[in-house]
Amino acid sequence: MPNNKKEKIKKYFPAVFLSFFYSVVYTVLGPMIAAQDMRLDWSCLRPFIICFILCTAINLFVLWAVPKLCLWLRSHSERGVISQFFNKIGNRKFFLLVWIFLFVSWIPAYLNLYPGVLSYDMISQVGSALSAISSNHHPILHTWLIRVFMNLGQELFSGYEYGLGLLSLAQMVILSYALARLVLLLKKREVPILLVLLTALFSAGWFMNACLSVTMIKDTLHAAFLVLFVCHFVEIVTDPSEYFRKKRNLFLFPMISFLMCAFRNNGIHIYIFCFAGLFLLRLRQIRKAKAHIALIAVILLAPFMYMLYTGPVFTFLGIAQTESREALSVPIQQLQRVAMKRGEELTDEQSERMKYYITDLAWMEAPPERYDPFWADPAKSCFISEHYDSDPMAFWKFYLQIGEQFSKEYMVAFLSNTLGFWYPGYYGFSYVMYDNYAPEMFVVPLERKSIWRAQALETYYESLCSSDFWRETPVLRLFFVPGFTFWFLLYGVVLAWKKKGFFTRIFPLFLPLIAQYGIMILSPMSSFRYSWPFYLMLPLILMAICEKERTD
Repeated sequence: MPNNKKEKIKKYFPAVFLSFFYSVVYTVLGPMIAAQDMRLDWSCLRPFIICFILCTAINLFVLWAVPKLCLWLRSHSERGVISQFFNKIGNRKFFLLVWIFLFVSWIPAYLNLYPGVLSYDMISQVGSALSAISSNHHPILHTWLIRVFMNLGQELFSGYEYGLGLLSLAQMVILSYALARLVLLLKKREVPILLVLLTALFSAGWFMNACLSVTMIKDTLHAAFLVLFVCHFVEIVTDPSEYFRKKRNLFLFPMISFLMCAFRNNGIHIYIFCFAGLFLLRLRQIRKAKAHIALIAVILLAPFMYMLYTGPVFTFLGIAQTESREALSVPIQQLQRVAMKRGEELTDEQSERMKYYITDLAWMEAPPERYDPFWADPAKSCFISEHYDSDPMAFWKFYLQIGEQFSKEYMVAFLSNTLGFWYPGYYGFSYVMYDNYAPEMFVVPLERKSIWRAQALETYYESLCSSDFWRETPVLRLFFVPGFTFWFLLYGVVLAWKKKGFFTRIFPLFLPLIAQYGIMILSPMSSFRYSWPFYLMLPLILMAICEKERTD
């Protein structure tokens, strides 16, 4: 009898725990943080109970049905007509078909939004591209690409917009290639063919991919090379010996990894996290495999290239590094919240130290002007990076001292700034970079010159990107609200938990998702643009849950 009880607890505990956790977040903690009212309101007890009961029923069904559905799909896929057809045409043709399909499906967005969506970053980047590139605040490789294509358009067609149109086209080609590569990887890992095809259809039909593929922003190319990096990383995880035997990988992998890092400054952190995690999970195997030494050398090559690029190359070109405050969104928010909420409790020495790091303390008297609990940029604008750079250890000592004294304010500041990444009821910054800025805001007038100006299509994209309908509608909102990213990750891990070799074979597949989520919660706001790469990598969860069991 005791054994039966233990088995039942093991069976039902994940469903009950996830239900309790989600209900607390959705009905209690999330609303409290959103309202910035930390008092527990007992009126939320009823919604909590209802949510807990519904979630428990749903979770019990999901945790029972998903494994069975995967088995059913796999057994039917292996002998199905569709599977036989795609196996017959081979991987190369399958990849080309998916690549062409994705690219063609985004052409309406390209024609309508031509030469591309001019996002707010473009205002400063165009100025740098047409004069001197002197700062890595926006990755210089992306700014340099903008310069090359704008000048190309001016030389060939007497218009900078035509060059940006070519850059949009290049972004579409690279992003569709990367997603086709990921779809092919699902097929190679023997994920049921129906799920593989649904992934291709979703990648093509999800309008956010179409809009962002032609948006002039660094995230687009970073996301494309991140997906390519993930494909190579998965192949290294699953069969390093086979990966090493393909000599082209020893050239492709460092280049793809370098470009992933160069197109967004925090790409290097994803790279280091993934391989540090893999190293720890595979430590025993690495000790026994001397043949992996060459592969390890290749893995170390990408960060070496990046350090060379951001070090001696930047120095030679006179490029200034990104200001320190760009990487300190969370601690800056926490310190400023303490100063605003509990400033009268600080000692004179602490107040002086706070003013040393934070200029213009006027935000303490007028918080809406300088402090937004859900957006760190206003707070960062008051932070003096030079004082931090002169003695980083002194800053962190002060930061930890204040944190020990005001731990509650630190926690609330962190939860507020990351609210949109864990609370599905909040989507304040859940928009796609669709708005075009007025031509006169740029150094040279830039305007959209649609090749195919279909009013219905333009209205369609505008409503999809800015309408809250998609974010408020159950089920649909899963792919429009960044707050679901955390739950996708958590449920994916729980569903894959019982698979053979979880820690050595399965869990490494989650490392890129965990790394990306870590980057997201350290960002200045819970914007959809930061969670978009996470959504592109969601097929990793399908792979972890549904791929065919390995006997090796």
